Formats: sequence, C-alpha cells, structure tokens
Amino acid sequence: MRKAAGRAMDALVDTLAMEVCPTASAADRTVVCRYVRDTVEVMPDYLRLGFCWLAVMFDWWSLPLRGGRFHRLDQAQRQAQVGAWRTSRLGFRRSMIAFYATFTAFGLYSQVQDDDGIETDKVAA
Repeated sequence: MRKAAGRAMDALVDTLAMEVCPTASAADRTVVCRYVRDTVEVMPDYLRLGFCWLAVMFDWWSLPLRGGRFHRLDQAQRQAQVGAWRTSRLGFRRSMIAFYATFTAFGLYSQVQDDDGIETDKVAA
C-alpha cells in the first residue's frame, strides 16, 4: 500500500504545487513531494494510516469517472478531480485536499537556500 499511497500523494502534491505556483520547476515540485511524503511518514500510526488510505482511495476514485487512476491522468483531469473534492459536500474530502494543499504551499515557499541564494533539495521544517 505504501507504493500506491506514495504515487497518489506525489501526483496530488504535484498538481497542487502547479496550482499554487505554476512557475515552480519539476525539481522544486519533487522536493515538495518528498517533503509531504516524509511528513506523512512521521505521523502517528492512527493518522498516517488514515492519510495513506485516503490517498489510495483518492487515486482509485477517478477510475470509473475518468478511465484511469489519478496518478495516470493528465493535468487537466487531475485539476478537475482536485476541484471536485475541494468543493465536495463530504467533509473528509475537503479536509484531505486542504491538508495536502497546506503542506504543499508550505513546502514550496519554505525551500532552504544556500549562501549563494540557490535553493537546495530541502524544506525548512
């Protein structure tokens, strides 16, 4: 399940990062994906398992609706699914998107810079 959750989280965080900061490079988005995955990994079991299950469910949710799992959809389809969950009547869906959006924004705007002002592959957390 970790691989499936990781793929779903990476695709979701990448989608949210492009939404928050369209000029973010692929390398920056990769750093943020790793940061969010690491954040989920250090959560207590009862939270980590819940967020992993939600990520897997989110990934599979698009299969009957869009013909593929979330991490295999194109960017427009991903944004449509994120938008649908963001405005859902079900609170857990809105909360999940809010959680990942918050940590994605934090990761994007908290990247560590070295002495020359060049961003490193770490997030200041």
